[in-house]
Amino acid sequence: MRIKSLFFLLSLCMILLSCTDKKPVGQEQGASVQQADSMPVKRVDSVEVVKKKPLTYKILVPFAYRFCNPDTLINKNWVELYKDGKDYYVGKARYSIQKKEDACVGGMTPHLSGKRNTILFVNQLPINLGKVKTADVEISDTIFLAPGTTSRFAFAGKRYELEAKAQGEDVYKNYTLLLNGERICRETEVDGAYFRLLFAGDLDGDGKLDLVLSLPLHYENLRIVMFLSSCAPPGLQMGKAAEIVDDFSC
Repeated sequence: MRIKSLFFLLSLCMILLSCTDKKPVGQEQGASVQQADSMPVKRVDSVEVVKKKPLTYKILVPFAYRFCNPDTLINKNWVELYKDGKDYYVGKARYSIQKKEDACVGGMTPHLSGKRNTILFVNQLPINLGKVKTADVEISDTIFLAPGTTSRFAFAGKRYELEAKAQGEDVYKNYTLLLNGERICRETEVDGAYFRLLFAGDLDGDGKLDLVLSLPLHYENLRIVMFLSSCAPPGLQMGKAAEIVDDFSC
């Protein structure tokens, strides 16, 4: 009987010891959740997308200026479009500025001159320096885009027609230029002056046609406009990138 009682007590102790080694199910689950919560979370920094800003162009031409001081605009970082023989080039701007007497205004005015046969000074152009691709069109000081005339030429395998239209004589109403039927400019009134093509080719390096035009509103008015394909509104061939306006009336 004593032996049976002793065996019973030993068995009970073994059962109690084995139960104390086991943890409640709720505690084990709680511990695992807490461990998951304590895991370090790697922070991912947001990536800022920088949009490319459109280029801002400024232009000048060789001229005795009254409305602006070219000395405050042009600098050694500018480039120029110039003509050498029958070819056109873009190179570092070579120029001089001198104060000269202007009898019509009764004072001194800054005269910007080019060292070469300069067509245009530009603050920047997104093309390499050197020879420029041009259209096969004749350009001279005596060839005008007079109302009723059309200049036909080709560039990069495409044919172009630059047509001038207007109403009236001497003082033209709605003087308009159409490039392959698309209006690129229209002036309500032009007094005694004709539009003129100064350059046709690629100035922004995209292989598409760009134009530099003389678009005076008066026979004693200077107005030069640079049109670039890279500045074109959606669906159009080109847009106005820059212009310079001044006066030589007396």
